[in-house]
Formats: sequence, structure tokens, C-alpha cells
Amino acid sequence: MDLHERLLVQVSVRDVYDAATLAGHPGSGLVFTGQAGHDAVRMVRRAGYDGPLLADRRRYAGSARVRGTARLSADWIADQVEAGATTPLTDSGYIGEGDHESLHAILEQALQWDDAVAVLPVHARWVTGDRGTLLHTVADYGSPVALVVEDGPPYRPIPLPLLSAGVAALGALAHGARWAAIGVREVLRHLYPEPHEARGGWRRGGARSAFVVEGLEFVPVERLGEGTCGCAACRGRPLRHLVEAEELHVNTHNARVLHGLHNRLLRATHRERWWQALTEAAAGAGSPTKR
Repeated sequence: MDLHERLLVQVSVRDVYDAATLAGHPGSGLVFTGQAGHDAVRMVRRAGYDGPLLADRRRYAGSARVRGTARLSADWIADQVEAGATTPLTDSGYIGEGDHESLHAILEQALQWDDAVAVLPVHARWVTGDRGTLLHTVADYGSPVALVVEDGPPYRPIPLPLLSAGVAALGALAHGARWAAIGVREVLRHLYPEPHEARGGWRRGGARSAFVVEGLEFVPVERLGEGTCGCAACRGRPLRHLVEAEELHVNTHNARVLHGLHNRLLRATHRERWWQALTEAAAGAGSPTKR
């Protein structure tokens, strides 16, 4: 159950009965999200799933999110271990712009557990302007970490594991991250700034979006353009058939296509160059919603 170079699928606890369908191929694994994430881990383990399993409590998200100085829960760590998680994740709070106190508080507390991953949910500034400080601080503590990056301007891939990510998860793997997780639906691919209204226009909720390789983006199914998909879920049909598809089918398409890219990444001789070429081609292709 090694996490090395895995592209995990991040789901909610309500996806527990479909989770193995979304992550049932080599190189995959699951992250269950929410306060009952450890219960979902236990259920999937008892059902026979033998891939990597993580549980992200996600106390850092939403209007009631806690600050990163909040005390980490030993019970949360113990519950994950008992349930059969591959490695426990801390139930960290949010690290705002320039909040060095929160960053140090999470990393310092995480040291009390030998195998826990310190979850670092950070303001976007930490991976742009304060990137060097973040990397040096993480290296100084020496604990394994996983970043959750709040929505903001584009940033260069960072060689640390990512949770609740979109296609940036592949970029992180290409630049040396040990593992990364892509959210199965939009709300699990983002850490939205709060208050939500102040940022205007974030598209929250359970709307179905399909991953389109040409643009390296998730597109709301009602805005899909022309083109076909040869993944195992679509079998050469036009992408627009996903407009009428159930959410599980759309998410299965996403998982199959993304893990196809993941396999290509693992075979690439120069992964950073492979990722650069892929993103440049996507930028040149333009948005599939306009074709």
C-alpha cells in the first residue's frame, strides 16, 4: 500500500459504495473527505479494497474553518490507524497569508506521531511569493506533509504531495511529489477563499464536470464541445453523451482519462519536460467549450 507516485482519487464519504470503481486500477488509491472519513476507510477495507486509503477531515475549508493554530486531534489520528488507513493525516486548520504561527503550529504538533502526514492548507501566496519560506520550513521540520492550495493565481508546480487538487496534482507528480490527489467533483478540487461572496464567481457544488485532455481542464458537461473520447468509460463516443450521463459515469470517465495521463507521466524519461509540453499544448489548443 505504498503511496509512492500514486495519483489518488479524492471522494466524499457518500461515495463509499462507488469508490472502488473510481480507483480500481494500478497506481490509484482513495482519499475520503469529511469527519466520517475514517469510517469510510474501514468500510472499504472490509469490502476487500487493498489499495492506498487516506482520510482528510477538511477542517480547513468552509465558512466555519478553523485556524492552523487549533489543536490537532490524537483521537482522529488513532481512528485512522484503527480503520486501516495507509497513513494518518492531521486534521489541520487553515494557514492564511503570512500566518507563520499556524504553519509552525501544525508542523510542530505533527512531530508527536511518527508516521502522520501534516496537512498544510495554505493561502495561495505561500506557493507564489512565500514559496521558498514554505519549502525551507517544511524541510527543517522533516515531517511528511501534504499541501492544500487555496484558489488563486497560477503557480509553478511544487514538489510536495497535494490534496483536493485538480490537474495540478499531475504537475506536482511531474516535479517530484511523492503522491497527489484529484477531487472527484468540483468542491473537492478546490479550497475556496472565504468569504465566498467576496471573490465572486466560484462555481461551487455538485455540478458535473468532465475532464478534457486537450485543454487539461474540467468542463461543465453542458458546455462540452465537439470531439470523442476513447477511454474505457466512453468507448469512442462523442464527449457530449456525458451531458445525459449519471454522475458516477462522468466521474469514471474523469478517473480513466486522468490515470491514462498518469501512466504516460510515469513512462516519461524527463517528467518535467513532459509536463511542460503537455501544458503548452493545452494552452495552444484553447478551451474545448469554444469548439
